[in-house]
Amino acid sequence: MIRSFFVGINEANRSWKMILLLLAANVLLSVPVIVPIFLLVFRSSRGTLAADRLMSDKLDAAWLMDVTNHQFPGATIGTVASQVGGLFIAMGGCYLLLNTLLAGGVIGVFNSADGWFTMRKFWGEAGAYFWRFFRLTLISLIFYGVAVGIYMLLRWPIENAAERASAFESVIYKRWAAMALLALLLAFINMVFDYAKIRTVAHSDRGDIKGMFRETFRAFRFAFRNFFRAFGLYLIISLVGLALFLVFNALRWSVDQSTAGRVLLAILLGQIVIAARMWTRLVFYAAEMHLYKKLAPAAAPAPVIVESQTV
Repeated sequence: MIRSFFVGINEANRSWKMILLLLAANVLLSVPVIVPIFLLVFRSSRGTLAADRLMSDKLDAAWLMDVTNHQFPGATIGTVASQVGGLFIAMGGCYLLLNTLLAGGVIGVFNSADGWFTMRKFWGEAGAYFWRFFRLTLISLIFYGVAVGIYMLLRWPIENAAERASAFESVIYKRWAAMALLALLLAFINMVFDYAKIRTVAHSDRGDIKGMFRETFRAFRFAFRNFFRAFGLYLIISLVGLALFLVFNALRWSVDQSTAGRVLLAILLGQIVIAARMWTRLVFYAAEMHLYKKLAPAAAPAPVIVESQTV
């Protein structure tokens, strides 16, 4: 497990070109949303007292109400919320599709003989596994829904007890415990589908890929058989990634954006935060790939079919 962790770090460190590609892809996806919002903020706040607060990443409630009334005249809060919610859902769907595509390229590169990144190799692998990874993504929604359902079932008696409780300290602890269980369930499911993707790529040339539901259950079987090593590796990488995110994010929010130069510095630090997330994702895939190939039994080679020839 520890060796796989350091192998993942080493592979991610030498894959800086792939990190830049992932960063560029995420930036390009956000441009259609960020640019209109930036122009709206700039035009509506120019010459007003709200500009200083917005430059410092502080929301001005009066400015927000004026913009809402100007952009959506006569609209209710529910109508505005539904339109904004629809936009975020559409963007979330696009982000999910993009990450499904990019995951195939990342895992395909790590599974290659030399493990080195080239644009041709990356996009070839991304296109080759997109539809299979997309089916895995749809299947994963079922298990994420089950995890949320378990959480809701746990919260139901807790909330009922809270209405009759005289002291809320125990209720708070129970709520935290339920949320911690939900986080662990979501992390475990995410790990399982990482291994489902890895197995799909690692065994694609051996003729034993029968379907994504079967790959899902094989990934669950691998995760349960090697629970402590697989989940322990996942949690270690998660903690390292979370620490990097918190450090860089704290640096980004510590910048006083009172001048144009400091605004640019804050933007640069924000991109470093995103790059740290991309690096963590590569560590996940590389480390899990190493652990899987170390622990999984070798797949049987595909049978050789000899066609008879008639004269």
